[in-house]
Amino acid sequence: MAVAEHPGELLSVDDRNRRFGVETNGINFIGEEERLMGQRQLSTFWIASSFYPFNLLLGILVYGLGLPLWATIVVVVGIGFVAYFYVGLASIPGARSGISTQALTRVTFGINGNRVNALFAWVTGIAYEVINVVTGVLAGAALFHEMGWRSGGHGQTIVALIVVYGFSILLPYLGHATVIYVQQAFAVVLAIASAAIFISLVPHLDLSARVHGTGISFASGFFIGCGIVISGAWGYVMMAADYPRYMPSRTSGRKIFWNVLFSAGAPAAFLGLVGVLMASRGNLTALTADPVGGSKGELSSAIFVIWILAAIGGSIANNALTLYSAGLAAQALGLPVKRYQATIIDACIATVGIIYILFIDNGGFLSWLNSAVVFSLAWLGPFGAIWLTDLAWRKWTALPGEVHGGRASPFWGLDGARRVAWPALVLGMFAAMMCISVPKYTGPVAAALDNTDFSWLAGPLVGGLVYFVFARRIVRREVADRYRLTPPAVEIDAEEAYSTGVEHLLRGSHAKV
Repeated sequence: MAVAEHPGELLSVDDRNRRFGVETNGINFIGEEERLMGQRQLSTFWIASSFYPFNLLLGILVYGLGLPLWATIVVVVGIGFVAYFYVGLASIPGARSGISTQALTRVTFGINGNRVNALFAWVTGIAYEVINVVTGVLAGAALFHEMGWRSGGHGQTIVALIVVYGFSILLPYLGHATVIYVQQAFAVVLAIASAAIFISLVPHLDLSARVHGTGISFASGFFIGCGIVISGAWGYVMMAADYPRYMPSRTSGRKIFWNVLFSAGAPAAFLGLVGVLMASRGNLTALTADPVGGSKGELSSAIFVIWILAAIGGSIANNALTLYSAGLAAQALGLPVKRYQATIIDACIATVGIIYILFIDNGGFLSWLNSAVVFSLAWLGPFGAIWLTDLAWRKWTALPGEVHGGRASPFWGLDGARRVAWPALVLGMFAAMMCISVPKYTGPVAAALDNTDFSWLAGPLVGGLVYFVFARRIVRREVADRYRLTPPAVEIDAEEAYSTGVEHLLRGSHAKV
């Protein structure tokens, strides 16, 4: 890394992002010369990240609501695919700006104010890490059992935890280039494995299959199911820009959107359908207690082993994404650590939850999962609606000096559009909490409507509409003044430079709007 010989000298961004080398970039601006990622790499990255057991679990959860099979498939496949519309849009500003999500959103919520969103993203990312690793460890333990290791105790689980979590930490620790490269292999293997499982289940499809006696009405089950599958997609809104930030700034936003929609949405919907088929012919209680080992009686031995390997690979592939982005969120929060150091900190925190679920929790995995993913929508829904509306007005572009300029940034405080963004977010979250219905909590509006969950709809509508009405004129003025207010080169303050892991001053660079 270059070091300034004289105060005020401009230094270039550290461009070391080699495959199987430790990436030194963090949430800092990525210069044009480092943006070597193409559409194919973006596509295989999302395919591998979406072909993982979590999406299958969402299908099992929706089937357990007691909806007719046709309605369950409509929710899991139709709504599950369309939900990635949000993720496709959230990917565009990464390429336009060369900046990660939790740094981009500073232009909407303020450099200091956005630390709250970074905290939510960090905590939510760690929760998803726990989910991913637990699923992969359950699969690893099932594989050991299938191979003949059937001794009592937690031996299989402990070994599986070491192997699965070890690889899950290694990939994001090394960084972006390694994750993208390895995901290409995962994409092919996981797609073939998922197709094999689907083909084995289709001949046994029973269109009349249904869970009876749930006490949930059709309307309530339908909307709750929508919330469950949408949460699986919207969890990526807080990190979607982290990966295409290595694409050239002139990359077509429309192509990025359609690429992400189909590369992420189609595999997620397909695997959700596999989960529905598996649940419709299997022991739902066994699948709830162990979504990997519980499927053994419904699959042939060969297909069951394929499913186990796919579950392990998918867990590692998706956790690479989640752990990498959680590290960037920790930096955006202001933790004085480099990106790879943040990865280790996140892993240590997540280990506590992993150990609790694997060795202490008494069979409540899916109940915990249901509550965690739907609760996250109370923040993710309005947060996404507000910052995507804001960035669309800014033509999907944030300037380096706006997000990394410290006190010199025009968005340091909570004036301008930030004064609208935060009330809009709070109102959106309040509306979502009033309309939420999960096993751990039911809002008053949801309770009055037969426990029907509208949180996924109420939050974005209220938050997005408030921001749209009251901030549009302000943002237009900020866009018109942005080059006048933001100097060509803005010095990063000491805390910002240290937290990004890149000791440099920003280059004088304006992305083309």
